[in-house]
Amino acid sequence: MGVPADPQAAAGALPMHTLDRRWLLALYAVIPFAVGLMLLDQALLGSHLRRAVLPVAPEEWPAWTILFGMPHVIAGLLTMADREYLGYYRRRFCWPLLGFGAISIAAATGPGQLAFSVALWLGFYTVTHLLTQQIGLAFTMLHKPPVGWMRLWKWTMLVLGVLVYAGLFLDMNLPDASLGGLDPHALVVLGGAGLLALLLVPTAVLARRAVDRCAVVYVWSNWAMVAAILAAFAWRYPVFILLIPRIIHDLTAFLVYFNHDSNRNAQYGHNLLYRRGRRGRAVAFWILPTVSVGLAYALQINEFPLFIAINFFLTFMHYHIESVVWRRPHLHRQCLVLS
Repeated sequence: MGVPADPQAAAGALPMHTLDRRWLLALYAVIPFAVGLMLLDQALLGSHLRRAVLPVAPEEWPAWTILFGMPHVIAGLLTMADREYLGYYRRRFCWPLLGFGAISIAAATGPGQLAFSVALWLGFYTVTHLLTQQIGLAFTMLHKPPVGWMRLWKWTMLVLGVLVYAGLFLDMNLPDASLGGLDPHALVVLGGAGLLALLLVPTAVLARRAVDRCAVVYVWSNWAMVAAILAAFAWRYPVFILLIPRIIHDLTAFLVYFNHDSNRNAQYGHNLLYRRGRRGRAVAFWILPTVSVGLAYALQINEFPLFIAINFFLTFMHYHIESVVWRRPHLHRQCLVLS
């Protein structure tokens, strides 16, 4: 199946709705809020929030698991409930589907050590997935950026994110570990600070290639995001290491899905979610989150091996699918329009 030559062909003849980039930028407001709260706690509250109020991970908040994590995974996968999309992408996802299915079943039914290993792998996969989405959106806002600087920016940010996550894993699971008598926590902070300083250079270069002021701020906001994550690690606020990128990533994803779905299904309900009833821009804003949150909740309230395997499988497939479908000239990308 070929790709339509005209982007309008993917959604019909109606004008395409645009996603205002200022909404994407507004999500980064979580950074000054989190950093300000950490500074306030240390300067005025004697770290009381860190020691007695804040959880180690946001998953300890019941509402968190209902709204974040799996719901955006379900929402992303629901964009594939489209006959044309399934035909177009099926060859790209056949082997990953089988491979991730086998891994997920083995992790859910095998020994605990295997499940732990798969969960650890998925954790590092999650870090790269969260950052790659923001990196990709930043690149779309640049004007003919130099490839070398783009790669340096991307890989420095990814290495920094993985380093902090590895440090968090050691802090949570091996708090008394040492590397040749050296404190792993301090080594991660020093290494992260060096990478963060290095990241300043490609960030400045790429920001000069941004299309407008909003794009400039967006590029720098991604630098601020990893800086805030490193600060949270250095000051031992693990909840913010996980919370900051997750909020930005998940809400960004939903904004992208809203724009895609409203354009794709504006004239005809290609997707099963929008096949019946009235269609329009507002419909995706209530149908998609309602269905996504409901399905995600149903999948996570059970701890039977089958449901564990399904959760593993859907997450792996989501990460792989997202790495493919939003690249030009694929059909998904033709229905995403940034302002």
